Amino acid sequence: MTNWLLRPELAAPLEAMARHDLVFDALVLPRHLPRLIQVVDRHPDLQFVLDHFGKPHLATGDIAAWKDDIASLATRSNVVCKLSGLATEAAPNWQVADLGEAVDHALACFGPQRMLWGSDWPVVNLAGGYAHWFAAAESLLADLSSEARAAIFGGNAARIYLSSRGRPTSRK
Repeated sequence: MTNWLLRPELAAPLEAMARHDLVFDALVLPRHLPRLIQVVDRHPDLQFVLDHFGKPHLATGDIAAWKDDIASLATRSNVVCKLSGLATEAAPNWQVADLGEAVDHALACFGPQRMLWGSDWPVVNLAGGYAHWFAAAESLLADLSSEARAAIFGGNAARIYLSSRGRPTSRK
């Protein structure tokens, strides 16, 4: 179902998540991204994490619309992007270069302070395994400063998920 994110009954739970400083991890496909943009705009006080980069169609190379939607999402300050799940979207026997265009685009749009790395374990075992994916991510981010890499590989996740989760907030 392409429009599931727009169901009216999701509004109250998303508002409650925002009130409690929780994070909405959006596991969506490229066809859902335009709807996610609408939801993000309706809930500006809620932190969103776009899981798996929105699962771009890397195996087919059909990522033009995905790139447009990623650029649009990145203009919303309450969205960060998780660098994960790309191995399972690439063709079998993928190589690091097969992921480069998507990673470069998302990094250019979100920047290193709004990107998180994720292992996608155990699912990544279906597409080369954890070690292959981790090495690929390190290679794809090798040109960044050590501070930017540290942010992507852990610092940003700690800031996004742990800074206030489960703690009382000043919001009412």
